[in-house]
Amino acid sequence: MTNVPARPHQDMLARITREITATEDLPSVLSSVASALVAESGMIFARVWLYLDEDQCDWCRAHGRPANAPVEPGVRGLHLMASAGVVTSVERPYHLIALDSSAGPSIAAFGRKPIRTDDILSDAKFGTAPQQAEMLRPLGAKGAGSFPLLFRGELLGAIGMVATRPLEDEEFQLLGIFADQAAMAIKSAHLFRELQRYRDRLEIENAYLREQIHEERGWEGIIGESPALRAVLRRVQQVAPVETTVLLTGETGTGKELIARAIHEASPRKGRPLIKVNCGAIPQGVVESELFGHEKGAFTGALQRRIGRFELAHLSSLFMDEVGELPLDTQVKLLRVLQEREFERVGATRSQTVDVRLIAATNRDLEREVEEGRFRADLFYRLNVFPIRIPPLRERPSDIPMLVQHFLAQFQKKLAKPLRGVSSVSMARLQAYPWPGNIRELQNVVERACVLADGPVVEIDGGMLSVHPRTAGASQSGLADSPIVPLTENEKNHIRRALEAAKGKVHGPGGAADLLGINPNTLRSRMRKLGIGKDSVARP
Repeated sequence: MTNVPARPHQDMLARITREITATEDLPSVLSSVASALVAESGMIFARVWLYLDEDQCDWCRAHGRPANAPVEPGVRGLHLMASAGVVTSVERPYHLIALDSSAGPSIAAFGRKPIRTDDILSDAKFGTAPQQAEMLRPLGAKGAGSFPLLFRGELLGAIGMVATRPLEDEEFQLLGIFADQAAMAIKSAHLFRELQRYRDRLEIENAYLREQIHEERGWEGIIGESPALRAVLRRVQQVAPVETTVLLTGETGTGKELIARAIHEASPRKGRPLIKVNCGAIPQGVVESELFGHEKGAFTGALQRRIGRFELAHLSSLFMDEVGELPLDTQVKLLRVLQEREFERVGATRSQTVDVRLIAATNRDLEREVEEGRFRADLFYRLNVFPIRIPPLRERPSDIPMLVQHFLAQFQKKLAKPLRGVSSVSMARLQAYPWPGNIRELQNVVERACVLADGPVVEIDGGMLSVHPRTAGASQSGLADSPIVPLTENEKNHIRRALEAAKGKVHGPGGAADLLGINPNTLRSRMRKLGIGKDSVARP
C-alpha cells in the first residue's frame, strides 16, 4: 500500500494548488511545480515538457528550431518549458525531444504510464543516451522518475525528476500528484488562450460590423438601372457563387466597394463579415504586419501578437482596395497566399494555411504598371481571373436622378430639412456634367446643396461643380445663361460635335468615344437610341 505524503509534502502541494488556481500564467505555474520538486534533499533537477507544435512554443518562436533537432519540421515534440535545480536553462540541446525517443520523459509520454528507476545511468528502460550519461555522472545521479501529463486521456506532456539517491515511494507519489495538478493547469491555460484568441477575433469582427452597420449593404446600396450598371450586376451574379478571384477596375469614386460587398453577400461566405483593407492607406513599413499579422517582439513596438487581415478573413472574403499601391516585396507574399493558400506572420517560423476569397480593386491601369515594372506580372494574372470594370458616372447619366433622390433621402434625415427634390434646371446641369469624381463627387455636391437649401427644392448652380480636365476650356457659368433644351437634344448635339471633331471615327485614339471619355460600345448604343448615324455627320 502506498504511503500517504508527509505533512511538508501536503503543505507544498497546497501551495502549488493555490498558485495554479490563482494565476493564468502557465510558465509561472510550471516553474513553481519544478521548484517544489527539487526542494527535497538529494534532488538534482526537475523538468516539465509540453507536447507542442513549434509555433506553440514561445522559446522556439523566439530562437528558432534548436540545432540538430530530433523532430522533423511540422511534427509535434516534447518542448522543455520549465526546469529547476542544478541545470535550469532551457537554452540547451535537450529543449526538444522526440516522442518516440528513448529518453525517460518520452517513454512515459509515449506509453502514457509512469516510469521509475533506482539507477538512471544503467537502467535500459530509461534509455539514457551516452551524452546524457556524461552530463549526469558527475552530478551523482541515481534515482529518477517520470510521469505523463494527461487530461481526460489527452497527452499534454511529461514531468520528470532526477536525484542523487533512489526516489522514495512518497516522493514518486508526490511527482504523480504534481503531474495531475500540472495537467489541469496546462489544459486551463490552453483553453484560456484559445478563448482569448476567439475573443480577439470577435472584437475585430464586431468592429467591422459596427463600422458598416449604418451603411447601405449588398444590392440595396447599388442605385441605378442604366444598361452599363445592369451589365456589371450580371457579372456579379455570375461570379459570386464561385470561389474565383475578382479584380474590380474603374475610376475613383465609382463604387467598387459596393460591388465587392454585393459579390460577398451573394456568395456562400455571406455568413461572415467582409473584411476590408485599403492598401494605399497603410504606411509602407507595416503593410506586411497589417495583411499577415505579427508575433510578439517581431519588431520594435510589437508588444503582443496581432492577427492580420488574411487570418481574420479565414473562411470569408477579403476586399483589398487600391491593390496597385502594394510594394513589390509585399506583392511576392500576396502571390504566395493566392497560389499556396498559406502565409507566415511577421517574425514567425511556421506557415499557416488560410481559406480566403479575394476581391481586389484598383483605379490604376495595372497592365501599364506591369510594363513599367511597378507591378508583378505573375500577380496581375492571378488577380485578373475575372475582371469587372465599373463604369464611370458619365457613362450612366440616366442613373443620376435616382442617385440624387437617394442622397436627398439621406440628407433629409441628417440635416432635418424637408427636402423634396432638385429643380429641373439643376437636374439637367447634373446630367450634363462629366463628374471626374464620379458618385463620391455627386454625393458631396448634393450634400453641399442641401446644406445651402432654403426650401424643399434644392438648387445646384454651376459654381458648385468643379472644372473637369476634358472641359477645362469651357465656362461653367455659361451653362446658366444658355437656353434650356431637352436633355436628349443636348446629348444628341454633343455626340454630333464629337463625331464631327473625330471625322466620323467612333473608336480608337482620337475617336468620338475617346473624346467623350466613354466606352465605344456605350457610344454606339446611345447613337442608335438617339437616331444618330455616322453618315449624318457633315464632314469637311
